[in-house]
Amino acid sequence: MSDGSIPDFGALFMKEKIAILLATYNGSKYLEEQLMSIIAQEHTEWHLFVRDDGSTDNTVSLLNLYANKYGNITVVNNFGEFTGSAAGNFFKLIHFSDYSEFTHISFADQDDVWSPGKLRAALECMALKGAGGYSSNLVSYDNVMRRATYIDKSQPEKEFDYIFQGASAGCTYVITQQVCALIKAKTLAIDSFKGRSHDWLIYSICRVNDVKWALDSEAHIFYRQHATNVYGSMSAFQGLVNKIKLLRSGWYRSNILWVATQSGSKESGVEIIKLIKRNGMFDKFKLLSRSSEFRRGRKESYLLKFIILFLFK
Repeated sequence: MSDGSIPDFGALFMKEKIAILLATYNGSKYLEEQLMSIIAQEHTEWHLFVRDDGSTDNTVSLLNLYANKYGNITVVNNFGEFTGSAAGNFFKLIHFSDYSEFTHISFADQDDVWSPGKLRAALECMALKGAGGYSSNLVSYDNVMRRATYIDKSQPEKEFDYIFQGASAGCTYVITQQVCALIKAKTLAIDSFKGRSHDWLIYSICRVNDVKWALDSEAHIFYRQHATNVYGSMSAFQGLVNKIKLLRSGWYRSNILWVATQSGSKESGVEIIKLIKRNGMFDKFKLLSRSSEFRRGRKESYLLKFIILFLFK
């Protein structure tokens, strides 16, 4: 403000209405904690849209119980169509509506716990930075090891980081309604998202289309890790095992090329994509020489060099 005073964000954001998209599948063990943490948000102008992908436990009955109790929770009809993937489920939610009555769209996982100020912090950060997209750091909790770890994903952007990684865990993402419409338009024609990463694709589409992204250095999510996580965090043992298996299978290189095709980064990073496609030893060394442009974190940049050399398949 011109007089140097601190804006009253509480009043400023009273009319900001957020659509929260929650994709579920056999999540009843932890789902209620997540629902309660959403209900407890300090920013109260939200509506939760939940789509289940064919759960065989009591997830759906739990969702219906909450939807019947709270007017701002809607269980989206899946019409018996199951995508078989978290990414597919999320994109079904994105394509479900134009969300024109909402100013922002937030993503939620079924097994996390949000801090009460999660949505408020996102709105504040986006407003201060004039951003169309947002992500934050998070606290990972390994259910097996009984260990919590702070995950820093807020390092400054690199020129081509969006080709090699998402902004953070998708459960931290908040985007504007206009950006959601862009994501919807860019992804409607995709046949299958099985084995793909929705958060990585969303971030890449935003960066390719010059959407300003806010990286919040604070953590507002308790990010639960357990044996049934799709990918898991690097700080969790099972997550690490899953990631090694994925890397050895060639998943990472395959997803780089898939995301590049779907997001348009094959044009914005054309020379890099050519090197990844050819994947010869000379190409790998050229990629190594530019690896500092590809990952935001220093440790991640070092890890990427190893992956390029030995696990690019």
